[in-house]
Amino acid sequence: MAVGFASSTGSKVIWSSNPVTIKFTATTGSSSGSATDSFKCAPPVTNVVLQTSVNSANIKLTVAPANQATCGPSYDSETLTVMCQTLTAALCKGHYTGTVTVHRSSPYGNTIPPSLTVNIVVN
Repeated sequence: MAVGFASSTGSKVIWSSNPVTIKFTATTGSSSGSATDSFKCAPPVTNVVLQTSVNSANIKLTVAPANQATCGPSYDSETLTVMCQTLTAALCKGHYTGTVTVHRSSPYGNTIPPSLTVNIVVN
């Protein structure tokens, strides 16, 4: 006898591009790069918060705006910015991976999958 599983009825995030790559050259002082992406939720939900993470303390990833009153049915544009968090350019150079995760109501709310992968290349 076959056993079936019901499909989830929860919302999903639809990114216009996933993954996104941000490349920039590290310089002494302020080094950063940015890109834009857009997303929506299907079915739509209200009050979402975007949270970022990156796999190195040398790099900071931010997203703006980080709060949305609605997610879906239309796409919302986001600006992703990556900044070096080091005093010298040499310490910032490398390849990193960041993520942007959509949560319901707060950074501690339920996650709405999938997260956005941000490939970061600092020369």
